[in-house]
Amino acid sequence: MANLAKDAMRNHSVHSPQIVPLPVKAGSVIYTNAIVATDGNGLAVRGADTAGLTCHGVAYKGYDNSAGANGALGTGNQFDAVRYVQVDQVGEWEFAVSGTAPKPGQSAYVVDDNTVATSSTNSIKLGRFTRPGNDGGWFVDVERR
Repeated sequence: MANLAKDAMRNHSVHSPQIVPLPVKAGSVIYTNAIVATDGNGLAVRGADTAGLTCHGVAYKGYDNSAGANGALGTGNQFDAVRYVQVDQVGEWEFAVSGTAPKPGQSAYVVDDNTVATSSTNSIKLGRFTRPGNDGGWFVDVERR
């Protein structure tokens, strides 16, 4: 299990995405289909088992802010600095699983931006396990936090 190193294809249920734009933290890269969280300042970062993070869903469209300042949502003016990631907050998404095999209905906690587990040090909850996927992965309903 490891952080994503590039945009990834991820199995998911067919659903109508519910997209929320989140401003991206300076120096951060969030890949498409990565788990997305916000820090204590409300800035988007890659999902991790880090105290103080809040999960929001899966990156519908990633964003590379590795050379930018802390994100801005802009005001619709084409000259505004707009540095945000589009995050889908609904649906079932398949993730790699670390540790104990989950059961349907158990909480899924973030390990990194690509991996979940039935427990973690900081208990950053992504959603609930729903069903087994491929190659040991499991689907997680990210709306059921």
